[in-house]
Amino acid sequence: MHVEEIADDGSVRATQDLPFAFSMMLPAFRGVAAVRGIEGLTNPRGFIIIDKHQRNPTFPNVFALGVCVAIAPTGKTPVPVGVPKTGFMIESMVTAIAKNLGQIIEGKPTTNEATWNAFCLADFGDGGVAFVAQPQIPPRNVNWSASGKWVHLAKAGFEKYFLGKIKRGESEPFYEKLALDVMGLKKIKG
Repeated sequence: MHVEEIADDGSVRATQDLPFAFSMMLPAFRGVAAVRGIEGLTNPRGFIIIDKHQRNPTFPNVFALGVCVAIAPTGKTPVPVGVPKTGFMIESMVTAIAKNLGQIIEGKPTTNEATWNAFCLADFGDGGVAFVAQPQIPPRNVNWSASGKWVHLAKAGFEKYFLGKIKRGESEPFYEKLALDVMGLKKIKG
């Protein structure tokens, strides 16, 4: 594999050849072709532009959440990068949209804003990393992480719990909301 190391100014600092038996190269993400290039709806990469209520300013009947949302990077980098979106952050977006749609149906203005907090168990096989970032996009009020085999076990347990609650038709049981509230992990601002 031929690799280029990029300097802070974007120029090539060094090149090297790395031996490999298997590699995977991922192209830069971009929005889907169906919406890409619609003026006022998407950014140049095809991600949906939203306001603080998860709503597109040009097309107010369009709400967006998750990986399709255009989130500006927190700073300029030599190689353009996107902003990661975690499951809890996306749940925060869904909650804001659902509450805002309820307000629209009642003839009220939208007022709900997602917190974009992050709570993640990243499993790496025999171990993993757990982290909390509030909010996920800096500046943060909380920034915590830990690693170890316990994360793998916690992730396996969480998957069983999550699938069980979904099979029962529960999106957020009261005890889950209570536990998240105790940890300060809210989905809606305010």
